[in-house]
Amino acid sequence: MTGGTDPAYAGLLQACGAGEFVLSFRNRPIGRESARAIPTPGGGLGLRVETALEVGRFLLRQEVVVDLDCALRPKCCRVTTVHDSQQMYLEMNFDQDRVVARYVRDGRERCRSIALDHPPLLLVDNCFSLHALAAVIARRRSGSETIFTSVPAAADLTVTAPGIRPVLLGGRDFGPPTLTLHLAPDLQEHAWIRGGWAERLVVPQAQMCVDWVRKEGGGLS
Repeated sequence: MTGGTDPAYAGLLQACGAGEFVLSFRNRPIGRESARAIPTPGGGLGLRVETALEVGRFLLRQEVVVDLDCALRPKCCRVTTVHDSQQMYLEMNFDQDRVVARYVRDGRERCRSIALDHPPLLLVDNCFSLHALAAVIARRRSGSETIFTSVPAAADLTVTAPGIRPVLLGGRDFGPPTLTLHLAPDLQEHAWIRGGWAERLVVPQAQMCVDWVRKEGGGLS
């Protein structure tokens, strides 16, 4: 690591080898996600995330590959999603002030440019490791930054930190969160951070809870 390395770098690198995320919908487990992080030349990280979800007949498999610099700012991201027999591909390349996104679905391709009016937070749908990383980064920068650009949603995102009120879901009281990401006007994602990593994400409006589960012998202190 270099002098410009974000302290969250070590938390991400350790967490990827120590556990996995388990997603629950209405208190019932419906999916798991594992991630691998590898240091890259120049002090950055390569991150590969594999997600599997199953709700009734709904089946989803997703692979996300991200290149991050030493400050954990994304340089490029590739997403391959298979929903039943349909496949979607998304590629995003980050410049200093914009992102170029290329979508391919059902053989059709389209591109769009996303202006980065604020620091970017990479929040790919159904990629909980990236949501956890976004929460950690937002927490570190919440003193100086309160507005971010959500990618690929291309929307302003605000952060409330620390949380004040307990979060209730499915009869459970999770207590006040470390912070809340306001993904949309009526959609909040609450995060609890411990040991440099997000150990729980809760989206009450979607009745979803994502827990980081330690492997035997692993964990963050």
